[in-house]
Amino acid sequence: MPPEKSQTKDPMVEQVPDGIIEVHDPEIDTAQIMEQIRERIRRRRKELGYPRDKFPTFGAAAYPGEPESGDFDTDLYYHLRRANDLYYQIGVESSLAPSPVTNLPVVGRLWGLIRREAHNLVLFYLGKSAQQQVAVNRHLVSTLNRMVAQLQQQQADLRALRDEIKRLRETAEDGDGR
Repeated sequence: MPPEKSQTKDPMVEQVPDGIIEVHDPEIDTAQIMEQIRERIRRRRKELGYPRDKFPTFGAAAYPGEPESGDFDTDLYYHLRRANDLYYQIGVESSLAPSPVTNLPVVGRLWGLIRREAHNLVLFYLGKSAQQQVAVNRHLVSTLNRMVAQLQQQQADLRALRDEIKRLRETAEDGDGR
């Protein structure tokens, strides 16, 4: 249920119970005001010598998909798709083979407990390492995805330039032949 709004004397202004004031005046351009504020912040930061930080976007770059045209390297996109599907899958699980010692009375039960806990300890540290590897894999696959997306754009631009050159040549040949 939305919070109740209390009207002030001015019909262009309403106050919400949490202290926020909303202005509904068609002559006030909030986008322009926000841009002015951002510009003043940028200018002030520059005056004070703050470094201009560029922060990366969060999340991995998405798989760009195969190009619209049929002339692409199918092997490249197959392996890129597989890398996107598998980069986070690292199998770290307990797999204890049966041991004849565990069938012995008294000692077998103790040996099974020690063996299981030793495996769990190894799996704990292996899991820590696997988490780091997954992070590296995510960054590598993201980088590949972005590079392939740029390659797709460059190929499209190159195709457009070739078409333009062809068109200009045809126009020039038509002009020379007259």
